[in-house]
Amino acid sequence: MIANQLSNTQKSPAKLFAEISTAYIEILAGVRRPEQLSRWLSDKAFYDVTQRSMRRARQQALAGTGTRPTIILRQSKIFPTDKDAFQGVVLLDISSVLRAVSVRAEIINGRLRIIEIVLISSSS
Repeated sequence: MIANQLSNTQKSPAKLFAEISTAYIEILAGVRRPEQLSRWLSDKAFYDVTQRSMRRARQQALAGTGTRPTIILRQSKIFPTDKDAFQGVVLLDISSVLRAVSVRAEIINGRLRIIEIVLISSSS
């Protein structure tokens, strides 16, 4: 299995995805800087996260909102996809609203790199 390819010092992908997802929500809320996730993100994913955080900061400045969210981990589930890749879904209770974060990672040079991370929002 792919998890066996990770070094023993690394955390399980499910736990790592949960921690990365929590940090991602904090970035979108403006209480954490995107640079704090840079070692875990691919260049494209880092660019996307930075752009999303800047858009969210502009929205919050216009709306006058900006409170630190209360984040509670509900569940983190991973699925091996391709060789050397994982897809995961992390369920988070963000200020009493259940949200999902989709994460895709690949093993590059023996460590996981997030290549895509998205907060899944409901249409309503």
